[in-house]
Amino acid sequence: MNDSLITKTENNVSHQAFNREGWLRLAFVGLPAGRCAAIIERWKTPEAVLEAAVSQRSDDELLATRGITPTTLERLRGAARRDLTPALAAMQEHSIRLLLLEDEEYPQALRSIPDPPLYLFVRGTVEARDEVAVAIVGTRHATEYGKGLANRFGSDLARRGVTVVSGLARGIDTAAHRGALEAGGRTFAVCGCGLDVVYPSENKGLMEEIAQNGAAFSEFAPTVHPESWHFPARNRIISGLSAGTIVVEAAEKSGALITSDFALEQNREVFAVPGNVHKVQSRGCHSLIKQGATLVENVDDVITALNNQALPFVQAEPKASAKGEKQAALPGLRADLTPDENRVYLTLEVEPRHIDELAIAAKMNAGEINAALVMLEIKGVARRHPGNLFARAD
Repeated sequence: MNDSLITKTENNVSHQAFNREGWLRLAFVGLPAGRCAAIIERWKTPEAVLEAAVSQRSDDELLATRGITPTTLERLRGAARRDLTPALAAMQEHSIRLLLLEDEEYPQALRSIPDPPLYLFVRGTVEARDEVAVAIVGTRHATEYGKGLANRFGSDLARRGVTVVSGLARGIDTAAHRGALEAGGRTFAVCGCGLDVVYPSENKGLMEEIAQNGAAFSEFAPTVHPESWHFPARNRIISGLSAGTIVVEAAEKSGALITSDFALEQNREVFAVPGNVHKVQSRGCHSLIKQGATLVENVDDVITALNNQALPFVQAEPKASAKGEKQAALPGLRADLTPDENRVYLTLEVEPRHIDELAIAAKMNAGEINAALVMLEIKGVARRHPGNLFARAD
């Protein structure tokens, strides 16, 4: 890029640990993912399109590019000249990373949606077990009944090893995140602003907990403040990270219903929790149920539906302690196993089980179960016994 035309970042923030400046600049343009993909398809790299925008020698070619309007062109010029010092400082202070679509850490479930984000800012960690994820969304103006249910669903999902996804908003979202964390589980937050700008501000502590026990994601660059149009855009990421979306309390025009629409477009499951017929917060959920969403009363309903998919969702009930109290039964999904291997691994017990029994439990055919068990033996986590019996080795 032409150094004389691009504002250089001040020396107090080093570039040595950040080599994706072009993508960071492009993020400040605020392009929808589809338009961004069309621009990169034509210009190959962010640096190329930003250089062309600044040089002004390629305006006709730029405006002929799908996704670039005169307004977009001006925004590209502004992004190319932008001082990145505040954004880079925020990334360093809050340990924010920039993931690209081809990066190994980029969530696999999100890759498969239409027009996935070409880049994501992330604060926290993404692990293999996060492939097993369910979203919980709903109104910001939740009743105590709704917040209690969201907390319970978040907690119960976490106890079964499911990562809980939501939007960090007041009401249902906050209750769902807290439920997952209280159960010792993992949770993802998808934000409508830069990850250094926590919205709402009272959730700063919650954001820190999420970053330590999951991750926060955003398409918006650090230092970018929330705007109303950001939130519908971020809802497709909430549903895209998840195998299914549970709606707990939503008015008839709630943003949570936008998330459920995205879930349907992405061929993901939509669940709705029934509520008080006299409350406006119940109308959106009841409308979804009338339209064919799965009515759910507890996490078992969700798990039963999702076990039909090729993800290792867990049927295990919380175990009783010596005092008779229910304890969290966090199944050990392993980062070193594939989804199919995890699926079989979760069916193994200390006592040997027959391969046919394991195949039924894992919903696999003979070839699939044999292949998975061979790999589990090689990786040292399954032990073969005489008579086609298998047990956990760890």
